[in-house]
Amino acid sequence: MTVKDLYEKVVNGVIISDIELQRAIVYDAEKQALVIDSIYKGIPLPAFYLWKREDGKLEVLDGKQRIEAIKKFKQGNLKYEGKTWKAYAYDSDLQQVVDDTDLSTIICSGTEEKKRLIFKRINTLGVPLSNFEVLNGLYHGNYIEGLNEYFAHDANVRKVLPNATLDRGDSKYHLLEYIYYVRKGSVLPKRGELDDYVQQHKDESFNDEVKKIKPYISFICDVFGDASKIGRVLKFKLAVKYVKDRTIWLQHKDDICKDCNAFIKSDGYKLSPSKEEDIEAMILGIVGNLRVDPKRLFTTDDKKELLSQLTPNGQGLFECKNCHQHFSADELTIDHIIPWSRGGRTVLSNAQLLCRACNSRKNNE
Repeated sequence: MTVKDLYEKVVNGVIISDIELQRAIVYDAEKQALVIDSIYKGIPLPAFYLWKREDGKLEVLDGKQRIEAIKKFKQGNLKYEGKTWKAYAYDSDLQQVVDDTDLSTIICSGTEEKKRLIFKRINTLGVPLSNFEVLNGLYHGNYIEGLNEYFAHDANVRKVLPNATLDRGDSKYHLLEYIYYVRKGSVLPKRGELDDYVQQHKDESFNDEVKKIKPYISFICDVFGDASKIGRVLKFKLAVKYVKDRTIWLQHKDDICKDCNAFIKSDGYKLSPSKEEDIEAMILGIVGNLRVDPKRLFTTDDKKELLSQLTPNGQGLFECKNCHQHFSADELTIDHIIPWSRGGRTVLSNAQLLCRACNSRKNNE
């Protein structure tokens, strides 16, 4: 049936899209506009599965999201390229093209059990494309072929980014993110930016990317090895930042692995608001022969003990060691005097009470 036929049947109640099997509307305005864009540009939509009831009405088993987009656009509740349906009445062929577009429909009938089985099969057999599969389909060329070749023949890159049991290109996609990170001044790509980058280079050789990325891949393999629990993104960021210090990091790689793994298992790491900075500080301490305290954060009991050693003023308030104003116990935070990252121990003799504003300013210095 045409889009016009479908819409009229929905409005007149011949096609019922809101049945108990269907989920709520999940397409946002951007995805709904893409439905209209596909129709207008002649890009086929997936088939609409409809179930014929005994009374002749049709229930939607698959296609509710697309139907909602069509309905909202034709009723003026959705804009396509900044304009509503009515706005296209006088200066465009869009209305005619959309109305006349044929849609693939599959009408099923039978028992209630069969209806539910069809719905289940429709919604369980389909597998969405991975990010890399989308890139590969849209921009396949010399660049993607070179990436595939590099990944297939370089053991180090496969070690850093191991393949999943079912390889759908996730590791290759992460590698592209790292290449973008290096090329764009240590910035990870936002949504759509990696697509633009691959599209721009799709007909170019991948060899220059290999030369650029290899030193960092080698750094990660040699310094962190297989046993490190540090996250893959942080490993790459550290490699980019400290690749020139490779020799000294290699000399301390066993301590880096042991101390960082122990820290990652600790409660201090789990509670820390600055996990990546803590790991970096710990490693810099190791390679600089300045070992940081495995205990990262002071506890609630530590704060109570420190408060018990202090004398409050007449209003029961305690002094901030930095600004010397007075605050309630709840308004004060416990912090290191000698920073943890510089070897300061997480013990009461190295603790001070600061108001939240002073602590925040201290952390930003």
